[in-house]
Amino acid sequence: MTLFNIKIIALLTMVIDHFGVFIFPDNIYFRLIGRLSFPLFAWAIANGAIYTKNINKYLLRLFTLAIISQIPYQLLFNLWGIPESGLNILFTLSLGLLGIVLIKNTGNILIKFLIAFFLSLVAVLIKCDYGAFGVLSIIIFYSFYKNRIKTGLSYAFLVIVFYVFPVFGNKIIGNVINVSYLNILELFSTLSLFIVFSYNGKIGYRLKYLFYIFYPAHLLLFYLLKLFVLR
Repeated sequence: MTLFNIKIIALLTMVIDHFGVFIFPDNIYFRLIGRLSFPLFAWAIANGAIYTKNINKYLLRLFTLAIISQIPYQLLFNLWGIPESGLNILFTLSLGLLGIVLIKNTGNILIKFLIAFFLSLVAVLIKCDYGAFGVLSIIIFYSFYKNRIKTGLSYAFLVIVFYVFPVFGNKIIGNVINVSYLNILELFSTLSLFIVFSYNGKIGYRLKYLFYIFYPAHLLLFYLLKLFVLR
């Protein structure tokens, strides 16, 4: 499977997930399929960090797009009555990529850990989508890029710690954090690893700007759909 194929699957599953959020909120299957999207994007960021000719320009493009995308993102969530929506997923991807930029310049494990911890904390404080889990996923995909076993085990560990454990923890110590059915559904995201591991090392079609434009464009489309069609 080429990089292009993986990115297309990531985009399609993201759109399906957002149909589940904004159009069919009572249909769990849309959200289930949507769980595949983020880890594919996280892996694509790690892949891009490895093969890009200029990682700093890559980071700048991603962060710029995150700022631009926040406008339709905020409009969409405000329209749906969710004013505390935080920052869109591209900010999370940007923080993850920044983490890669920083850790690749040091061989000290402690410093790498501190960088990952700090950026994860930042993601939580500024309320990025997927928060600390998102940042750590990207760093893991980069750190264990050539080792499928370590990649799979590390990502599964993150899912258990951030999503599964809180469910059972709440039953033991009481409802201290917000836990939803999406916590358990996140286990389904581990299936995205089979897609990632099928990567054949080829780029495929080069439609770089399609992937940059698609995210804010599809948010705007959902906004207009709600504004003029789904009143």
